[in-house]
Amino acid sequence: MRKTLFGTWTLCCGLALAGCELFQEAQEGGLLRLSGRVVELQSGFPVEGAIVHVEPYGVQTQSDAQGFYRLEFDIDSTMSLLIRAQKAGYEADQHTIWVVPDKTIEVPLLRLRRTEEAPAGGAFAGAPASIQLFFQSDLTIGVREGGAKEWTELVFRLVDSLGRPVRQNAALVRFRLGVHPGGGEFLAPTEAPTDAEGKVRTVLTSGTRAGVVQVIAEATVSGRLIRAQPVSVAIHGGLPDGRHFTLAPEQYNFPGLRRYGLSVPIEVIVGDQYANPVRPGTTVYFTSTHGIIEGSVQTDERGRGQVRLSSANPLPEDGIAVVTASTADRLQRPVTARVPILFSGYPVLTLSPAQPALNQTYRLRVTDQNGNPLAAGTRIEVRVEGTAVLAVGNTDVTLDDTVFRILPGQPITYESVVRGPGITDFTFRTVPDPYAPPGVTPSVQSITVRVSGPNGNVELVLSTLGRIYSPTPGARLHSTPEGGVRVLAPSE
Repeated sequence: MRKTLFGTWTLCCGLALAGCELFQEAQEGGLLRLSGRVVELQSGFPVEGAIVHVEPYGVQTQSDAQGFYRLEFDIDSTMSLLIRAQKAGYEADQHTIWVVPDKTIEVPLLRLRRTEEAPAGGAFAGAPASIQLFFQSDLTIGVREGGAKEWTELVFRLVDSLGRPVRQNAALVRFRLGVHPGGGEFLAPTEAPTDAEGKVRTVLTSGTRAGVVQVIAEATVSGRLIRAQPVSVAIHGGLPDGRHFTLAPEQYNFPGLRRYGLSVPIEVIVGDQYANPVRPGTTVYFTSTHGIIEGSVQTDERGRGQVRLSSANPLPEDGIAVVTASTADRLQRPVTARVPILFSGYPVLTLSPAQPALNQTYRLRVTDQNGNPLAAGTRIEVRVEGTAVLAVGNTDVTLDDTVFRILPGQPITYESVVRGPGITDFTFRTVPDPYAPPGVTPSVQSITVRVSGPNGNVELVLSTLGRIYSPTPGARLHSTPEGGVRVLAPSE
């Protein structure tokens, strides 16, 4: 029995000690960050210069022109604080919040009610000194008929040198545009008197062009011109337009038949009916006849977005895949564009004739297993060895990207791929070296053709010893009916 009681007492002491440790941990202090905003209860406008006081710590600050405030101070532990905002002419407002050290806390909105007996602020204000932006309903708007909000309200306030609103005497404030895109955007009204709060309003309405608009407010008071800093408003583009819808793959040919998981980026560029970038966040959907493509993208500030097409089942048997992008215009009509992508495979090299000789013209064909061009960056090199002999013609070629020949309204097929001289077909000739020393008899010992690049590597050697071989491991050689030789690179 004693053993049991002792064990129980030990357990209780352990729990008590653990509780003390937890209590001590909870009591550890740290830096607290508070942020919030003070507004008028009646109008919702920000209140500038309100005193924000925190109890029991006694720290305080003032709200800025947009009503925002921020405080940072150390607290001893997790606790409750009283946040109180007050300003002359208003009823105070307060909140009690629970705070934790080393955290950033967003304080609920503090709303001050203006009192009827509040003294006219202008009675204490000095002469007008500047015009300040008091309120802006929207930082961005859309172009005309673009489907987004096309206007923003701007409220300015006339203040003295201490930033106090000038209420006692109205001043005529004029509004004008500074830098602007020139698409017919306008202000209304273009001039107006300040009200009993020292405030004056105008509305900016967008035009047909996207860009940045500067709004300038100015007034002449006692023969002196005072002017607000230019206020910037961004005008975004509208909805997509079929004439300004573009698909642009990073490359039209990639070695997608070599292995799974390779990918090629495809960019979409979308403009509205006025050739401006569409508004950010416009969604474009994608499909592909082959492989796997990311389903959609949202455009950025430039009207652009990017997806990736990956080599995956189903692979195109002839190498040709078609990617289609679609969205909708302002009349809810479909807007589409399509682009071909070539899935190329391993290199196939065909050389004719298959015997090395002097003053001989050779026909060289370089494709993949489907007869399609290899990807951009593929290098084709011809080297001849012997005495006083050179190879001239297409002896060092680097391929550009594949080109498609597509007619409007016609399907994209295997025949749409451009092939031929400089793309899949090449020629070179073995000739005597014109700079060889006199009396030296030119002769050819071997001809080497090497293909290297994104699709893989393959090499062919013709020797005067009667040998035709490829030093590429796994390559396969076949004779052609024209007396040539075909080399197929390893297909992995």
